Amino acid sequence: MRRALAALPLLLLAACTAAPDDTPGTDGPTWSVACTSGTVPVAGVGDLELDCLGDGTATAVGTAGKPLVVVLWASWCVPCQDEAPEIEAFYRAHGDQVDVLGVDTADTDDRGRWFAEDFGMTYPSVADPDEEVRIALGVPALPGIALVAPDGTVARLIVEPGVTAAGLTEAAADAFGLELA
Repeated sequence: MRRALAALPLLLLAACTAAPDDTPGTDGPTWSVACTSGTVPVAGVGDLELDCLGDGTATAVGTAGKPLVVVLWASWCVPCQDEAPEIEAFYRAHGDQVDVLGVDTADTDDRGRWFAEDFGMTYPSVADPDEEVRIALGVPALPGIALVAPDGTVARLIVEPGVTAAGLTEAAADAFGLELA
């Protein structure tokens, strides 16, 4: 009995240790969606260029002739984790009519890339460690979404968490005057 009690702390410690395959690889994330620069700056943001999270190239935050949905997110933001699959579903359904640009806000590049990889994001994102976009748009906290018209004006801000693909589709259709189904 005494030996069993002595072994108990070791068994408890083993139960609390993560298995080696539960941790990210030492090589880092492999997510690398390239960005394209917008030609019309977003109103209030100016001619801001940020590093593309996927490939590190300088990327102008702006529209490229289509409506733009700017999604402010971060790996540490719990509501952003809930919304990530919804934003991806919106992009897959409407990316031919509406551009989507993620803005990894107040985060590290590796954590942002792990987040994007974990959620299978196929739309581009830029790194904004200093929160320049969030501050310029007046978004009080994450998550946040700006619906930007092709002329660079912000048609609508969504600052409440809980965005769904259907809700974003409705908001974008209304803001941009498009038929999105």
